[in-house]
Amino acid sequence: MMIQLHIESKKKPKIYRKFLLPEKSSFALLDELLLLSFDFDMLGYSDFEIVKKDGQVSKEKIQFLTENDTDLDTEDELVADWLRKPGDEAIAQVIETDELLTIRLESSVDLPMDSETPTCIAGAGNIHTGKVNKINVEEINERIRENADIEGFLDYLGSIEPDYLSLLELANELKKLKPWQYLRDDEIVVIDCEEIEYKALVSVMGAGGQDFGLMIFDMEHGYGSLAKILYEKNVSSEIAYSLNALTVNFVDREELNPEDYQLIKDCGLSYRGKKNWIQFRSYQEGTHPEIPNPLEVEFLINALGTMINIIEARKVGWEYPEVAAHQYPVFKVQMDGDLQEIYTLQIQTPKPTYECYEEISMFEKAQYKKKPKSAVQLEYDVFYMPFGVESELTNRTVYPIIGMLVERGSNMVIEHELFPMPKTPPIAQSILWAYLKSFEIRPNKIFVSKELKPMLQPLAKIIGIELVESELPGIREVREFMENMPVDLFEEE
Repeated sequence: MMIQLHIESKKKPKIYRKFLLPEKSSFALLDELLLLSFDFDMLGYSDFEIVKKDGQVSKEKIQFLTENDTDLDTEDELVADWLRKPGDEAIAQVIETDELLTIRLESSVDLPMDSETPTCIAGAGNIHTGKVNKINVEEINERIRENADIEGFLDYLGSIEPDYLSLLELANELKKLKPWQYLRDDEIVVIDCEEIEYKALVSVMGAGGQDFGLMIFDMEHGYGSLAKILYEKNVSSEIAYSLNALTVNFVDREELNPEDYQLIKDCGLSYRGKKNWIQFRSYQEGTHPEIPNPLEVEFLINALGTMINIIEARKVGWEYPEVAAHQYPVFKVQMDGDLQEIYTLQIQTPKPTYECYEEISMFEKAQYKKKPKSAVQLEYDVFYMPFGVESELTNRTVYPIIGMLVERGSNMVIEHELFPMPKTPPIAQSILWAYLKSFEIRPNKIFVSKELKPMLQPLAKIIGIELVESELPGIREVREFMENMPVDLFEEE
């Protein structure tokens, strides 16, 4: 049995989607379908309110994924238990966008199809532009299938028992080889695991006699972090918040967190001496580093085994080759774990390009340019705060970003707001545009960091503001003050 729903925006014109859902579909699943089919940010979620039940107007309300969700567990609550007669309706409010959608039950039908798979069968319009154009139904259904695959994969991931004992034993074996005596941190080697089509770049830490271990960067998501460390001068302290990497660290006992020590203890192991205790970390941009998950543990086991072989080869005569910038020697890994051949990988690093990610209408542009031009000069920046906060959007602790405007000269904070999300060019533009729209005047100049200027330039060109690259002394002074403030002062805001 399937239920057919008509989901329509409460705004004009008529933008809608029609769905066939399994009879046992929950409101949690319906929430995912709303986000996928209307192309909302998948980090959002919806509140649902029943307005008509059993053909009668209803005042009962379902609140989905809220802190005070005491009446109903909407993760398990079924849509068909509330929308039972054709014409029954609910209102969905998509949090973060304030978009309102009407959800109406059209029918319940028996169909010769996969009763476990929701399907979009019709629709029209783009909710972001307000245009009633054709939609690609197959593309929406592909997103739904991919999301279902991810959910199943996450369930599988949660069932795996990570082999921490093997990982600790390999890390200890590598530690005994003292790899920092054979490779510097800028002598990067690449591990090419052909069977799983995965490459990782590995940096050995410790040649300087301070931090000992490995940093392992995924080729696709982590090379940007590594390239900044290797090739940029005066790397910002914020690099720690934007890392995508795995690390193996050899530290002192007092540097371990309680969960690190418990992990070692649960495996029946113990270590003695300075820089002999083993610590693993998974870094994802914008989040607090965590102990690696099961799949990361599996990869680390393979990577450590390969690094042991590489250091053994280095001890018996292999020399790190002379390579140009963005070139690295690659070790192919055979299925038996032996190293096969070495070749040189050239990584292309195209200059990033940016666009204006804000949909600014001609009317908005004209209204902004009507504001009187002033002599006010502002500093603007988006940066990570040095403390973690819990978020409903991820199972990791998040470093929030703060968007800040400061009057240049007086260092008075004009605007500031925390956001629990990674720092990206669209976010940097969005925050600045929101601030500028709220002002009665247009500032003379806006001073921004070297990092943000190219990201903001497309927006600045459209609305006609001048950006000036700066060290941002005003914001720096405010940041230094904020770093010493208690965290609960921010949370109260």
